Amino acid sequence: MSHAHSDHLGLHDLAFATPATLKLAEARVGVNETIPLAYDVPFLLDDHTMLQVTPAGHVAGSAMLQVQRGEQSLLYTGDFKLRASLTVETARPPHADILLMESTYGLPHFRFPRWQVVAAQLCDLVGSALREGRQPIVMGYSLGKAQEIIRILTDAAFPVTAHGAVHRISRICDTLGVRLGSYRRYHPDDFHGDRALPLEERGVLVAPPQVARSAFVSKFANPLTVMMTGWALLKNAIYRHGVTHCLPLSDHADYDELLELIERVQPRKVFTHHGFPEFADDLQRRGIDARLARPNLQLRLFDE
Repeated sequence: MSHAHSDHLGLHDLAFATPATLKLAEARVGVNETIPLAYDVPFLLDDHTMLQVTPAGHVAGSAMLQVQRGEQSLLYTGDFKLRASLTVETARPPHADILLMESTYGLPHFRFPRWQVVAAQLCDLVGSALREGRQPIVMGYSLGKAQEIIRILTDAAFPVTAHGAVHRISRICDTLGVRLGSYRRYHPDDFHGDRALPLEERGVLVAPPQVARSAFVSKFANPLTVMMTGWALLKNAIYRHGVTHCLPLSDHADYDELLELIERVQPRKVFTHHGFPEFADDLQRRGIDARLARPNLQLRLFDE
């Protein structure tokens, strides 16, 4: 369990997690039979195997797992990014002989601008919307992206209202020491009807992606809707997501960071997963011993 996004909560088997991930996972689905591991503290699993987690830079509590068995080591990244951000500890990938890496954006097309550039674009958009009397609604995953959005907006002195799902996770992140600034919880009466607050008081509404085509958004007469996603680099992004604007803010590594990870870890063998299969071919052309991971291969990593 490298982090608390639902597609990575493999709770039916023995799992590892940082204390922060456990706290977030308990709030979402409950946890069981999980080994809590603190960053950079070795854990002896048995007489031959040592585990250690390091920050993955993805979302609060996310971790890379290093497994040392005898003279060999394996690093499993889970989802990760290497660049710094406002709300997540920067990744610290260690050396490993074998690297099993996430490769979501493993095509050269996916090179993200600096987050400061994207933050400035977001602030320009929402500032213009507020001046024009339009409700800005900014969307990103409730864990990770939403906290980064909130922090960008509060740092820029915008009032922020958080959708219920975003608010619940953000409050947990607050208790974990993630500084987000001041934000309020969404209440329908604050936005609609006779008791609605002035736009300048309710400010920017931060919501999860699934609201983009929902009645939640359609209640507003002329909203400005912004999706924050790495897929914003695709030409049809606004139509795919059903929004006014897409901006490339991602909590994943881009193409250059995937290559940088390999340079930093210096593995003798690389397995890729959760991404474009072409990335493994790309690495092979660069002279790297790489292949696309398969379930049977993952079970035999230390036998080869």
